[in-house]
Amino acid sequence: MSSPITQLTLSEYQALVSGIPKYCPKAIFTVAGQTFTANQAVTFITSVLNAVSAVASAKTGWKDARLAEEQVLAQDGATVKAIRENIGLMFSNNTTTLAAFEIAPKKPRQPLSAAARAAATAKAKATRIARGTVSKKQKSELTGGVTGVTITPVTSSSSKTTATSPSAGAPAAATTSTAVASATAPTATPSATTSSVTTPTTGATSVAQAQATPAASNQAAPATAGAAHA
Repeated sequence: MSSPITQLTLSEYQALVSGIPKYCPKAIFTVAGQTFTANQAVTFITSVLNAVSAVASAKTGWKDARLAEEQVLAQDGATVKAIRENIGLMFSNNTTTLAAFEIAPKKPRQPLSAAARAAATAKAKATRIARGTVSKKQKSELTGGVTGVTITPVTSSSSKTTATSPSAGAPAAATTSTAVASATAPTATPSATTSSVTTPTTGATSVAQAQATPAASNQAAPATAGAAHA
């Protein structure tokens, strides 16, 4: 199957007709099993050019005619159609006259039978169900639901809470007081002190002895004061 031939444009045909006599007047062309002199080639191409020009002119005329038709129909087409409809109403009972105007008579409306009406109603209902079509009242009854809503208000209470919270220095002060109380508390029992003094084996025992000595002195001082008063 041969591929379609791309047609030349009008300007390309005209360029061949004017260019062959000027640039190759003595050339001989052998194409498609035929031999053409320069003049014969020009004559042959001119015949093709005339056919293409006629089609181009016809296309241009058709486009102009089509444009004029569209403009007339847009302005006056509806008026002509209304006149035709009036004639159809005037002779609605006279089929012969309507045929003369190329107007088809309207078919009389036949009422639906009970079975046909029931079938149409059932079909309409099935169509509404398939499409999910509901009335305005049914739409108003359809509402959405939620499982829970979390609301986070943004107020100035957070700044007040920050202002009334204790500062970082307060825990430090409390820690200092606890340390002082621990340092000044006396040793629980003198017996533990005596045992520590008699067995000075480690550095920890020496520290315990150093802590116990002031406690023993404090206990001896009240006893001496009592003896003096006596």
